[in-house]
Amino acid sequence: MSSPSILSAINKLRSLLTREEKFKCLGIIGFALCTSLLEVITASVIVVFAQVLNQPEVGQKYLSMAGFNTQLLSQSKMVFYLAIMVGIIYLVKNIVAALEVFYQNFTIQKINYCFKNKLLHRYAEVDYGFYLTRNSSLGMQVVGSDIELMFSSGMLGMVGVLSEAIIFVCLTSMIIYMNPSLALIIFVIGAISGIVITKGLLPQFYHWGQRMQEASIYCGKNLSQFFQAFKEIILLGKRDAFINAYQYHSLKKSKIQAVQIATNSLPRMTIEVLFVGMFVITIAVLCLEHESPLRMIGILGGYLYAGFRLMPGLNRIISQLNLFKSVIPSIEQVYKEYNMVAAKENYIDLPDFVFEKSICLQDISFKYFNTEKNALNNISLKINKGECVGIVGETGSGKSTLVDLILGLLKPYAGSVLIDEKYPANSYQWHKKIGYVPQSVYLIDDTIEANIAFGEKELDAVRLNAAIDAAQLRKFIDALPNGFKTIVGERGIRLSGGERQRIAIARALYLEPEVLIFDEATSALDNETESRLMETINAISSNHTVIMIAHRLTTLKDCDRIVVMEDGGIDKITCNTDSYIFG
Repeated sequence: MSSPSILSAINKLRSLLTREEKFKCLGIIGFALCTSLLEVITASVIVVFAQVLNQPEVGQKYLSMAGFNTQLLSQSKMVFYLAIMVGIIYLVKNIVAALEVFYQNFTIQKINYCFKNKLLHRYAEVDYGFYLTRNSSLGMQVVGSDIELMFSSGMLGMVGVLSEAIIFVCLTSMIIYMNPSLALIIFVIGAISGIVITKGLLPQFYHWGQRMQEASIYCGKNLSQFFQAFKEIILLGKRDAFINAYQYHSLKKSKIQAVQIATNSLPRMTIEVLFVGMFVITIAVLCLEHESPLRMIGILGGYLYAGFRLMPGLNRIISQLNLFKSVIPSIEQVYKEYNMVAAKENYIDLPDFVFEKSICLQDISFKYFNTEKNALNNISLKINKGECVGIVGETGSGKSTLVDLILGLLKPYAGSVLIDEKYPANSYQWHKKIGYVPQSVYLIDDTIEANIAFGEKELDAVRLNAAIDAAQLRKFIDALPNGFKTIVGERGIRLSGGERQRIAIARALYLEPEVLIFDEATSALDNETESRLMETINAISSNHTVIMIAHRLTTLKDCDRIVVMEDGGIDKITCNTDSYIFG
C-alpha cells in the first residue's frame, strides 16, 4: 500500500494555519536563509585561513580587499588578525543560529498552543450526538498526542530539514566553485543515497506511524477503562484480563518504537562511512589533477569544514524526514477531525432571547447517527412556564432523548423545539437559563465549592451559600473538617450517591436558572435517600419550571402533569389528581 507524499501532508498542515501563522513561518524561513548565508561565509573564511597559514602572502591580498593597509603588517600579525576575523564571524554565525533555534521553537509551540485551543473550541460546538457515536479516547489522542506530534515533531522537523537543506545547497555550491569534478562525484553518491532512503525507508516510517497511532489510541482507551472501572475489576477478579488488554497494545507500541529508533540511527553510520570515503576520493581526485600540496590544503580545509558541518546536517535531514513520515498519520487525523467538527454550526447566539411563556415541541422525530430506527416519533408537547412536568416510561422509551432535545443538545430531523414559539432551543441563551441534574453526576477531582461553581475561577459567595442551603448540603458540609474546601476525589468517589446528587443540584442552582431539569436524578438511590432528595427537589421547584424524568410514578407525585412515554412516542399525558395513577 502506497503512503501519502510528504508534499501532500505539508499542504494539509499549511491549510490548518491562519494567515498570521503562515507569515510567522516565512519568518522562520528567513532566519534559515540568514543562517545558511553565514555558514557559507564561515566556510569560505576557513578555506582562506587555511591557505594563509601555508601562504601568508595570500593574506595580504584578502586583507587589502577588505580595506586594510597590509604594508605595515608582519606575517604573524596578519595571521593574528585573520584568526580574530574568523572567530568573530564564527561567533556571529552561532549567535544568529541560536536566535533562529529559539525563534523556531517559540513560534511553533505558540502555533501548537493556539491550534489546540482552536480545535477544543470546535469540539465544544459539535452536536452532542457526535460524541455518542465514538470513544472519548480518540478526541484525547488527537488533542493530547496527534497535535503535539504534528507541530513539535512534524512542523519543527520540516523547518529543520529546510534549514539544513539550504545550508547543504550553499556549502555544496562552495565545493562546486572550488572543484566542479569533485562536486559531481559527491552529488552522484548523495543522489544514490537519497533515492535509497526515499524509496526504502520513508514509506516504512509512514506505516510504522500508522501502527503507533492505532496502538496509542488503544493504550489510552484500555488505561482509561482500567482506572475508571477499578472497583468492578477488583471485585470481579478481572485484573489480568484488563492488564493483558493494555499490555498487548503497549508491547506492540514498544516494538514499533524500538524499530523506529534503531532504524533512525542507521543513516548516521552510513553518512560517516560516506564522508570518510569521499574524503579519500577527494584526495585521490586532487592528486590525479596534480594539484599543488599548498592548494590541496586549502581545498581540503574547506572540504573538512563543509563535511563536518554537513555530516550531522545530512543525518538530521534524513532523521527528520523519517520522523515526519511517521507523523503523517497524525497530520491526517488532525486534518480530518478539524474539518469534520467544523461541518456546521450547532449552537446559535440569540441576544434578544427571553423565556416568558412556554417550551413547545412540535411534531418532532429524531434518530441517532448510524441507526435506522427512530428514537422519537412525531412528538408534540407544550410545557408552560412555571409548570412542573414529569416524564415516565420504560428503559428505551425515549425519555432522556426527549430531554436532550429540550436542552438543545440534539436537533430533530423533523419538527421543531421552540421557546416561546420563536426561539430555537439550540442557543447559548437557552442553556444559561437551564439547571440540569443528570443521573450520572460528573464531579471533578477538586473541592466541593469548585464542583458547585464548575469552571468558574471567581466564586460568588452569595450564590454559593444560597445553592448549598437550597440543596440541603449545609449540615453535611459543616460536619466536614475542611467544609466546602473538602476534596471529593476523582468522580466524587469519597462521597455517597445522595451527596453527589445534592452537589449536582447545588451546581444547577448556583447558576440561578429559570428551568430545572432532573434526568433520572434519583434512580440510583435507595428509597430513604431518594425520599430525602425528593423533599429537597420539591422545595426548590415551587418557583421554577421543572421537568423531571423518573422510572417510578411515585417519584413524580407532586408534578402538575405526567407524560407517559412508550416506544419513542407519548402514550398519554395525565394530571397528578387522576386517582388511577397514584390510587
